[in-house]
Amino acid sequence: MAEPQGTIAVGMSGGVDSSMAAFLLREQGCDVVGITMRLWQESPPQCPGAPIERAQRVAEVLGIPHRVLDLHNAFRERVVEPFLAAYRAGLTPSPCVACNLTMKFGLMLEAALGLGCARLATGHYARVGIDADGLARLSRGRDAAKDQSYFLAGLRHEQLACAVFPLGSLTKAWVAAEARRLSLVPQDTAESQDLCFIPDGDTISFLRRAAGASLPGPGDIVTRDGRVLGRHPGAVGFTIGQRRGLGLGGGPWYVVQTDPQANRVVVGRCDECASRDVPLQAVNWLCRPAPAPGARLPVLAQVRYAMRAAPAVLEVTAAAEGRLRFAAPVHAVTPGQFAVMYQGDDVLAGAWIAAPDRPPAEEGSVS
Repeated sequence: MAEPQGTIAVGMSGGVDSSMAAFLLREQGCDVVGITMRLWQESPPQCPGAPIERAQRVAEVLGIPHRVLDLHNAFRERVVEPFLAAYRAGLTPSPCVACNLTMKFGLMLEAALGLGCARLATGHYARVGIDADGLARLSRGRDAAKDQSYFLAGLRHEQLACAVFPLGSLTKAWVAAEARRLSLVPQDTAESQDLCFIPDGDTISFLRRAAGASLPGPGDIVTRDGRVLGRHPGAVGFTIGQRRGLGLGGGPWYVVQTDPQANRVVVGRCDECASRDVPLQAVNWLCRPAPAPGARLPVLAQVRYAMRAAPAVLEVTAAAEGRLRFAAPVHAVTPGQFAVMYQGDDVLAGAWIAAPDRPPAEEGSVS
């Protein structure tokens, strides 16, 4: 990582990764300012304000100034409400992608620049560089098991040009061990695996609390030809590829579609959850010039974070639309999720997965 110039703001949660990002930049001799966003007020009662308090403690240990941005109204408008709307529409959203785009490298970056900072650093495991044309380039982090470039592929060039990822060339194991050796975080600090606004991981209960009567209640579980197999407590509780919790005999059955208008969950066999063909919308091109409609680009693509990138051809159908055609069927392609296309370690583009215009069932093995 090239040494950043000017004062660097660091988005701090009080966790291992952001704390080490701030420490490493300070060790490089940078002037560092910590910034923590107050995003959500539905914190667990046993630890109200804990992320802010943890971040303040780390800033004190490092001897750097610390600012708190109260952005909970904007977070609800830009992240939580679209999250709820997606579920109402039968989609499965990717709120972390939206948060990075609109909050971390949106409002927090704006605040950092307003404080006189030159750039904004976070604890993401990804790398950013400048290509021969002077444009920012996003690449995978060196730690393949922790790489988070997937969640950053929605960022625009101008946002990436202001981004610093101090952990991009490091491993998670080293970062965690060093943070504890330096006593930046308590020894028992656990890494959160859940959405920050659903800390207990119970998405369905959150949806019921937040959306209430606007969500449909019980309905039918049906096959593609309309045969009723059972009942479900609410279609929002299911996502494509799901097998558990259906309570059906004669299986195994998998969710292949949710239909919020009819309040039905459509199920099928495993191969009916597989697709080679993935329509894309709102494509964010991180290459320049952006490919013209009609272009066909060989890529490695992921249609969810926890997936090994698979060979595909990216067909450009319009300026911000495209279609992925995988070499082999991919399991559980889910409208509303995010797809990221790579060439080597570099991110070529990110895009939202659109609803399919034909049934997803295809023959063959599943990735």
